Amino acid sequence: MDDLILEPYVEQLYVKGSFNGWGDDTPMSFVGKSRYQAVICLSADQHSFKISDQQGSDALTFSANKQKSTPCYLDNNQTLVPARGIGNDLLFTAPEIGLYTITLLVLGTSSSDASTFSHQLIITAGGESLNAEMNRELASVWFTDIHTVNKKLNSKPAPVISADTLFEKLAIRVEESAAFAFGDNVDGFYEGATQRFVAAGKYRHKQGWYLGSFGSFVDNVINDKTTAPIANIYPYGVTHLYDNNSTDTLMLLSQQRGAVLSVHSAEPATLAIALQLNLAINASTITEFEQGIVYALDPALRQDNTPSYIAISANKPFSFKETVFTDHPALNECMHLNGNHVKPMIETVAAETDLTVYLAFAESAQAAIDQATYLLEQDGYTAHIQQTYDMLTNSYLWTSDIEYNRALMWAKASGKVFVSNEFGKGIWAGLPWFKDCWGRDSFIALPGITLVNGDFNDAKAILDNFASMQLSDDQSINYGRIPNRVTSLSNIIYNTTDGTPWMVRELWDYLRYSGDKAYAQAVYPVVQTYIDGIEKNYLDEFGFMTHRDPDTWMDAKLEGKLPWSSRGNRANDIQALWFTSLTVAVELAKLSGDETSAARYLFMAEKVKANFISMFWDRDKCLLADRLRSDKSGDLQVRPNQLMTISVPFDKPLVEDNIGAQIVKNAVSELLFPWGITSLSQHDDIFHPYHDNRDEYHKDAAYHNGTIWGWNSGFTVSSLIRYGYADFAYELSKQLGEQILYIGHRGAMSENLDAFTTPEGKITTTGTYAQAWSVSEFTRNGYQDYLGFSPELMRNAVSLSPCLPSQWQTFDADVAFGQSNGLKVTFSRPENAIQRYQICYREPTTTVLELTLTAADHAKYQVVLTVLEAGVVVDFNTQTMLLCVNGIAVAARCVQDSYDEQIGVLSFAKPELSIEFPMLQGQHVLQRQVEACNDENFVD
Repeated sequence: MDDLILEPYVEQLYVKGSFNGWGDDTPMSFVGKSRYQAVICLSADQHSFKISDQQGSDALTFSANKQKSTPCYLDNNQTLVPARGIGNDLLFTAPEIGLYTITLLVLGTSSSDASTFSHQLIITAGGESLNAEMNRELASVWFTDIHTVNKKLNSKPAPVISADTLFEKLAIRVEESAAFAFGDNVDGFYEGATQRFVAAGKYRHKQGWYLGSFGSFVDNVINDKTTAPIANIYPYGVTHLYDNNSTDTLMLLSQQRGAVLSVHSAEPATLAIALQLNLAINASTITEFEQGIVYALDPALRQDNTPSYIAISANKPFSFKETVFTDHPALNECMHLNGNHVKPMIETVAAETDLTVYLAFAESAQAAIDQATYLLEQDGYTAHIQQTYDMLTNSYLWTSDIEYNRALMWAKASGKVFVSNEFGKGIWAGLPWFKDCWGRDSFIALPGITLVNGDFNDAKAILDNFASMQLSDDQSINYGRIPNRVTSLSNIIYNTTDGTPWMVRELWDYLRYSGDKAYAQAVYPVVQTYIDGIEKNYLDEFGFMTHRDPDTWMDAKLEGKLPWSSRGNRANDIQALWFTSLTVAVELAKLSGDETSAARYLFMAEKVKANFISMFWDRDKCLLADRLRSDKSGDLQVRPNQLMTISVPFDKPLVEDNIGAQIVKNAVSELLFPWGITSLSQHDDIFHPYHDNRDEYHKDAAYHNGTIWGWNSGFTVSSLIRYGYADFAYELSKQLGEQILYIGHRGAMSENLDAFTTPEGKITTTGTYAQAWSVSEFTRNGYQDYLGFSPELMRNAVSLSPCLPSQWQTFDADVAFGQSNGLKVTFSRPENAIQRYQICYREPTTTVLELTLTAADHAKYQVVLTVLEAGVVVDFNTQTMLLCVNGIAVAARCVQDSYDEQIGVLSFAKPELSIEFPMLQGQHVLQRQVEACNDENFVD
């Protein structure tokens, strides 16, 4: 074939991979002779990537294999094919830190159709990163009249611990490189790693990145992050500690597009910070304002809703100088900056002990200037730490188990990363590739990220946003549904059966916490429309909600068509959600004075409940079907979904307590490993012990067929707590806490784990490195399950049902409800069998307290109290069930019997390595089965 002289593709091609957040910031240039090239700086790690156009189209997304990931090597020609999807990336292990040239060779003739071209990849070591030939002068400006303030951190009264003490306890100390992520709560996030310059981090938005790494200097000597002995990761930022008694810190600001970089020295010195910005020197201009400078991107490169201006200021008199490698070799030799990009250096005019640099990113120059000025005048550094402290302690729980406290606080902080305003108020599903708003994920995550933390305004805004996108076309099959996924305001899809009932459930959860009765009436029509849509399109003769095979949360499809995990047409968790939606509709109808509809919805709910056990419960085998097939037969695959029939409904249960006890015993005994609950029993023929990077199958085959999902541990803990098994549940929670603090991206929790550990006994994280519902469920468990805090403001009550691990010898809690109120609880164990609770409200209220306590045999006893301003002291003997209020014995009512005899002593399942798993015995075994079924194609 002839060399292609002209560029074969009109579309811009990019190298997208783990080294750049799968973003569009590494474009390839056509250099002639059939070649596209890009030069990138890589760390000495394994990197996954693809070649793709901006949209990731079918024709222009290239890898080596459609089904699996493929390693590629230096100086080796690798044939590429069109390969969209996940789990089929190119893998390259860079032998050392440095520049690498990625070449795409397009083979064809100028007269050929592009669809006939073939493609090869070549990776070579080296490349050019020289200073660009500049079309403007380098800036050099001095700012000596700086207006700034220094604020102090404000701490809350005891028993809430002080800000300094809290962050000291929460610091995740690492001695070698560890990954982390923060969010700006607008539309961007910063993913990075400690103790490195290359692949040290990028502040990313939907079109690329703004800020990369930075270097700090003390007396003109760079602080080498790669040799920093310690880095501390805090909920507000990352600090490196150096041998010269200096530190530097990076913080991504919240609820704005901004960042703070600082350097501190024990002794006065000339301090400086060098920035890595994604601005080409020849595509940017500089103007000054009173407190700093503003970079402006070339107008031809600007995009809508994306910042094109960067304002930079500092808290001390400083010089701003754009520099080159010859003046500061460390920018090339240590930081490996791009020679074509601006290389600004901010340096103190005099010897100082600290320098703080503020960066504001905006869509106009004035907005950037105003933001940078405000940060400077308000001590943005301290303000951000204060904001983080206030967020973490707004609803407060601190126990005698310090490691659990650390994990719980970090889960709260990590959950906040996902709250964004990119498509209206929402919750991203995960990072890096689920950075969009999914209906299902948002509302599963909503209680742990907003409600238990007292963020009721955010919860309401998220509900309103999704309600505004409810499909109102009553001729559509999706009538009444909210979106499954919102990737842009013009790209909204509705292909899910459970997103809307999860929203309805969390709507009621919000009302319980907030007491917002006006909102209950305002949102009632949304629930009516949803139920109307089900009645029109999906209701069967038994009152169940029907659905397609892939439209539950187990939604993976082979090539976007055939379900890997068929769960149609009536899954057990979907019926639990449908039942709960109807019970919520009953209450909303009553609050709205619509007694006729209330009666009708109640009849529908009772019909679901009456038929559920008779059709889903196999009395002979004492097993709950995962689904009913279209022929009404039950599918007895053992999956964790059955636990949601216990955890999803509120006060009105779908299954009776004795059946629920058997469900817990079945699911836990069969599926629960110490590190998480598997999505399918290991005794099932289609169980996949491992998720990603397998030669035998595509990762999606394993996605819901064995792979562990972090969020499933949430409803597992809830179900165990329902029957009083706090200590066993806590063993799982403690392991999850270790995952949050010490595995993968620190402070976060991955989407998935392999079901089985490595031969060395280590767990393997897979999927996204940070997933919203994983951390949100961990947080929710702490507040709603172990503490047992559950406001019921729609009936003027607060429920407190602590089910405490024996490791909690004490705890202090101050948890929010209503407009500004909260419940304060101090717990201790003065004697072995005695639990003591000191309880009061933040503010006087007529709200009654329903206190439910768990006895030693796991039976539950309740007393209803009126809590006066002075509060109450409750002593409960877990052995004798004697309950005293302010020293006076009070009769408590048994509200749930003990099921210890039925459930017995629970223990974790263990991987049975002796099994010859069918899915490991050949190539694509499940795929062949799925393709042979001739099931309906489900193309959305």
